[in-house]
Amino acid sequence: MEEATTLEMRKGRRTQILGAPQENFADIIDLVRSAWRANAPLCVMILFSLFTLGLSLSGMAFDHRQINGELAWIKPFKFSLSIASYGASLLVLQRFLTSGKRFFHLTTVAALAGAILELMAIITQVLRGTTSHFNAATPIDAALWFMVKISIMPVSLAVIVLFVLLMRQQGLPRIIGLSLRLGTFLTIVGLIPAMIMILPEPAQQYITALEVNGHTIGFTTGGPGLPFLGWSTIAGDLRAAHFIGLHALQVVPVVGWLVSRHLSTLALKRQMQLIWNVSLFYFAWIMLLTWQALRAESIAHPSASTIIAYAVLITVSLISAFLTLLPRLAGDREMA
Repeated sequence: MEEATTLEMRKGRRTQILGAPQENFADIIDLVRSAWRANAPLCVMILFSLFTLGLSLSGMAFDHRQINGELAWIKPFKFSLSIASYGASLLVLQRFLTSGKRFFHLTTVAALAGAILELMAIITQVLRGTTSHFNAATPIDAALWFMVKISIMPVSLAVIVLFVLLMRQQGLPRIIGLSLRLGTFLTIVGLIPAMIMILPEPAQQYITALEVNGHTIGFTTGGPGLPFLGWSTIAGDLRAAHFIGLHALQVVPVVGWLVSRHLSTLALKRQMQLIWNVSLFYFAWIMLLTWQALRAESIAHPSASTIIAYAVLITVSLISAFLTLLPRLAGDREMA
């Protein structure tokens, strides 16, 4: 009898923690409905990206063809995952908009169209057994590459509009608001390396005298690269800076949330200093990766000057963070 009572109590506690399956499912449905009401285009973007992500995973499992030295389906997999996370981030961040929601909604309609066109072009080229980016070998290749370049614009525009609207928002929590603004700004900075990739050749030669082949500097597009990521191990590659920059959209707001939640006893000024410290480090990181690529230097084989630059950046950032947290640490020792 006692064992049965104990078992029932354990089941009760488990139900309280996890919730009944019906309740969990209902919560998920409510969450999806709420997201759909908030921004249906972004929800469709996420769902379509997840669909192409599943298609890409199936392709990697059953289709072992290679394009430019990597599995054919890796590129659509990476782009699907990136666009899904991008759409989800925009969906979360738009909750902080108190004005301009209608205008932002219109930009996400265009972003949805761009995302679908880009993923369709990439998958079409995989099925054709060739590359989608920087490929103008035939009229069809050139048309699909043009489609990719055009589709990037409305997708990128969404985060630019979000940044402008966030800058105009009143009444946002100080720490969260600062992290959202800096996160979207750094994401826009992360678009610069991608812009360099598609600039006309005269403009590229103005930026660097070295040979520019799409995302590769100082070597032909393709060649040996890091596993999965594909970033060149023998030449400069702008994709590294572009990748790091784009994910500021997730990293900096999460840092802001962590600071506001776990360092709330720290003075507001010092909390903001931490957000600025992380953001300035992130900005410098993007710039260093771009500088490294434009010097035709592989991320896998940094030069002495690059190593010194990274060492200085990391040291300054750590010292700054330590000095910002020092009053809290001293206070903790006094309390102990």
